[in-house]
Amino acid sequence: MKKLFAYLLPYIKPYWKWAILSLFLSFPLSAIKGIQAWLVKYVVEILTPHSSFKDALILSLALLGLALLNYPCRFFHFYLMRYVVDRAACLMRSDIYSKLQRLPLSFFVVKKSGTLVSNIINDTRTLSEGVKGSIDLFREPLTALVMFGTALYSDWQLTLVIIVVAPLFVMIFVKSGRLVRHNQEEVQEQLAGMTHNLSEGINGQKVAKAFNLQSYILKRFEWAQDLFFRYQMKTAAIEENAHPLVELVGALAFAGVIVFAHYRIKSGATSTGDFFSFVTALALMMDPLRKYSQANVKVNQARAAGERIYQIMKLPEEIDSGELAILEFKDKIEFERVSFSYGEGEILKDVSFTIKKGERIGLVGLSGAGKSTILYLLLRLYNITSGEIRIDGISINRYKLSDLRKIFGFVCQELFLFHDSVRENVSVGEKFSDQEIDRAIEISGAKEFVTSLPSGVDTIIGERGTRLSGGQCQRVTIARAVLKDPDILLFDEATSALDSESEKIVQAALDRWSLIDSTIDSKIDLGNKKTVVAVAHRLTTIKNYDKIIVMRDGEITESGNHQELMEMKGEYCRLYELGLRDHNR
Repeated sequence: MKKLFAYLLPYIKPYWKWAILSLFLSFPLSAIKGIQAWLVKYVVEILTPHSSFKDALILSLALLGLALLNYPCRFFHFYLMRYVVDRAACLMRSDIYSKLQRLPLSFFVVKKSGTLVSNIINDTRTLSEGVKGSIDLFREPLTALVMFGTALYSDWQLTLVIIVVAPLFVMIFVKSGRLVRHNQEEVQEQLAGMTHNLSEGINGQKVAKAFNLQSYILKRFEWAQDLFFRYQMKTAAIEENAHPLVELVGALAFAGVIVFAHYRIKSGATSTGDFFSFVTALALMMDPLRKYSQANVKVNQARAAGERIYQIMKLPEEIDSGELAILEFKDKIEFERVSFSYGEGEILKDVSFTIKKGERIGLVGLSGAGKSTILYLLLRLYNITSGEIRIDGISINRYKLSDLRKIFGFVCQELFLFHDSVRENVSVGEKFSDQEIDRAIEISGAKEFVTSLPSGVDTIIGERGTRLSGGQCQRVTIARAVLKDPDILLFDEATSALDSESEKIVQAALDRWSLIDSTIDSKIDLGNKKTVVAVAHRLTTIKNYDKIIVMRDGEITESGNHQELMEMKGEYCRLYELGLRDHNR
């Protein structure tokens, strides 16, 4: 319980006034129930053939008054409790999502996206339900205590029967709580697996339909669902076993009370009114005991969910030890004996080269050579194993991460578009004028198709840009990077997934933007040339670059411009001629 409170406290704290008010209202609610149970004695004793109308009226007004008082107390108690629970859940989700944004890229490579979605949606809901359960654990014992006091006041000797069976209630609560907490960890794991399978099936619909994989995907989902169902049923069995056990122990106590009460009434030790008052209190005490059992289950489920959330919240974040700001790129980028590994085998081995401001550098080689990794290291998506990368003579580790990434514009083959308008996908939450957005769209080569859309730049393009073609989506991502106006452009096989016609259009947009050929559109003036580092699979797209670096197995094998490399008759020449033959087929 102490650990659960430690999880919940930061999220309840902003709303502590409402939480305390909700807790405070537990007292009048419990007291009203106790008084109602006590008044049953007078209902039995007053409502006789010899009772007066005045007595009946006073009793009925007393009961009505209690009901009127109960109404606002109950409403605000439960409403405020739900307010605190739901607001706490919102804070939890925001905290986890914010934490995910600060985790290194390596975390997302090994972690299932469905598991993370489950953490944000399901675990937070379960943990927030623990807030409600914690309040129930306070209110229900309080109500039971008031009922116990009423029973004790009515007949203390009959109340001894309840005291005898009380240890059985405690045993049920402790045992069931421990079993639920242990099993709930597996329930949440399997729910995360099911969520992941669901996400995979929805996102992979094109491939699923193309390869007739609907049955396979359904089987994978049903397998994950069956696992979840099995563990869920284990929890259900524990929970549903605890409730009738509580009622069984209560019935046992009630049976003992009836036998003992018969003896006491017959001997004149207690009145019929006191007995009914006692029985009412005993009956009303069963409801808070049942609810306490349910709350106990919820709290233990919340503890398991809290552990899973805690495991995420304590993960090491993306390292940002930089203290220097970088406002612009002025001179050169230097790789000095840089090595890097993702964990198994070196991806880059002792790589050294220099990129001067305004240069266009191409990176070529077979798959797995380490080309894209160089771009990732420049963006500090990963940290190098050894060596040093410097920008303007200063190690990139000394620059603040957010400032460092501002000087880069990154365009890759993996498209990332929101289910929103073209405008929002280009501006991504920042404020830009219509003229600035139009200019970025024009430079990216997207103006023609954007103006033909039903609502122009305000047209919703669908999830991941499903209402656009691949080339159109790529041009929207280029417009996004253009609007940022960075000093250094990083192209990671930006046209590899496109057909020849789309590739020409997108490549022209990239060239226009970087001023590789400023005559493409003489009306557009971007000022000085951009520095470009491009990973290319079609070598014709970079043949006019200032320098081309050829890589194999994480090492630089050749370097020079197109003409120099062709004269070497080495790896680049072979790849270039092979590419030409494939293009001419």
